[in-house]
Amino acid sequence: MNRFGDERLQSFENALSPETAECLTHIALETHLIILNVTYWECHAPWLVPERRICDNFMLFVESGEESISVRGEKRILRRGDGIIVPEFEPHSFGLAEGCSRCTHLICHALTENIAGGNPFACFQSPFVRLKYPSASLAELKRIAMLCWEYPDAASKYMRAWLRSLMADAAEEGNFHPGAVGCREERIRKALRFIGSNFRGNIAVADIAAHTGLREVRFRALFKKKVGMTPAAYLLRCRLLHAARLLARWDQSVRDVALASGFSSSAYFCTAFRQMFRRTPNAYRELIRR
Repeated sequence: MNRFGDERLQSFENALSPETAECLTHIALETHLIILNVTYWECHAPWLVPERRICDNFMLFVESGEESISVRGEKRILRRGDGIIVPEFEPHSFGLAEGCSRCTHLICHALTENIAGGNPFACFQSPFVRLKYPSASLAELKRIAMLCWEYPDAASKYMRAWLRSLMADAAEEGNFHPGAVGCREERIRKALRFIGSNFRGNIAVADIAAHTGLREVRFRALFKKKVGMTPAAYLLRCRLLHAARLLARWDQSVRDVALASGFSSSAYFCTAFRQMFRRTPNAYRELIRR
């Protein structure tokens, strides 16, 4: 009892598992998003977007009607409150479901600030999601889309908060897994930050190891254990993803893209790019811009 009457402070100690608490902390503190746009669409038959790969993270949430959607070859029918979250460069297609003549949906395109920090849009267990509170969430998305027309900065701020809330809901349900992005090992976190700031320059695994204070052999083993790939493979991946973004957005020559992404040799860049994306840099640029 106190002077206000019978009120009792409720303790939430140990209410969350350590894994969930860490995941939520990562979402709140380390998930840095760049919102490109939020738009509202009304589509009538015939309407179909054929399979494509785009250089940003793509989200679609159905408000009305039925849509047939495929992500990485998996097909589903989506209805009100259903959606997709497609990480950059992943194949997807969508259109009206058979027998449906009209639908409405909201779309968001986004990027992450730190390409070496991992992509939170790839951390969902499935690209197909169901909004926890469909009516409230869709109404909020619609307000954000309206705000985008006149006040894009404010709309971006609201959308970032909305997406973090969506990620938090998925984390509590066990459907969002940051993996190495939320690694507890501070030396690996330090290495990831160093890579994110310096991958465009002439750095090697020895430089990353030195930055963490570990001997190179020990660093390689620890990085592989915590991240799931070697530091050299991770560094190469960061450079190639950055190069893919440049190819998709700008008209720089392949040589300039290679240099801007940390490659000293255009020939090696083209070989590595083909191995990851299964096509040459110029062919990739043509595919993305269709």
